[in-house]
Amino acid sequence: TKTDSTAELALVIVAAGSSTRFNAGGKERIKKEYLPLDTEETADGTKGGTVLSAAAKIFLRAKDFSTLAIAYPSSPDKEQQQENEKAAREALFSDDFFSSPTAQKTETIFVPGGETRQKSVKNALEEISRRTAETGRERIVFIHDGARPFLKAQTIEDTLEAALEYGAAVPGLQPTDTQKERDEDGFIRKHLVRSALSAVQTPQVFHAAILRSAYNAAMFEGFVGTDDSSLVERIGG
Repeated sequence: TKTDSTAELALVIVAAGSSTRFNAGGKERIKKEYLPLDTEETADGTKGGTVLSAAAKIFLRAKDFSTLAIAYPSSPDKEQQQENEKAAREALFSDDFFSSPTAQKTETIFVPGGETRQKSVKNALEEISRRTAETGRERIVFIHDGARPFLKAQTIEDTLEAALEYGAAVPGLQPTDTQKERDEDGFIRKHLVRSALSAVQTPQVFHAAILRSAYNAAMFEGFVGTDDSSLVERIGG
C-alpha cells in the first residue's frame, strides 16, 4: 500500500565499524568516516567537515528530516564508550553546516552500535522509535553508510518516491564485469546475465513498520543478512 507522502523522515548513518586509515602524517590511526574531507569553504558558505558529516548533510540539504541517528562504535569500557561518542560528535559537528538553521531543524542523536552492522542499525531504530513514538505519524527510515559521502541528491529523491509508493526501495547499479556463479569447489556453474543483476548500495529506504518487522523477525530467528533489504525480503515486505 502507498505510504502517506507527509510521512516523517528519519535517517540512520552507520559509522559503528572499527575500520581505520592512516592520517597524512602516518603516525595516528583514524576511522575513515572521521577523516577530513574538505577544509575549503563550500558554495553554500559552510566549511570544514569530514567524510561522516558530508555523508549526513546531503540528506538534510535535500529533505526535511525529523531525526538523524549516528551509530558509533560501542565498547564495554565506559570511558572508551564516552571517547567513542565524543569522536563521533566531533567528526559530525566539525562541519559548521550542523550549526546552520537547516541542520538545527533535525534532532541529532548518537547511538552506540553493536557487534555487527545489523545490530547497530537495530539499536538506532529502537532509539528513534522511543523518541518519536508520541508523534503518531508514519515514518520513512533512510539507512546510509557513513563512509559514503558522495551521494547524489537525486538518489535521495528517487528512493524516497519509490519507498512512498512500495514501502521499500534500494538503489542499485548494473555490474560492468561479467558475472559467474561458482560452486563450493570453485568451479563455474552458471553464467549470469548482467542486465538482470544489480549491485545494491545505500541509502536503503523503508516504511518504519516494515523495517521493524524485518529486524524483529531476524532477531527471533537468528538470521544475519548482508544488508537491510535482505531482512525485508525474508518477510515479504
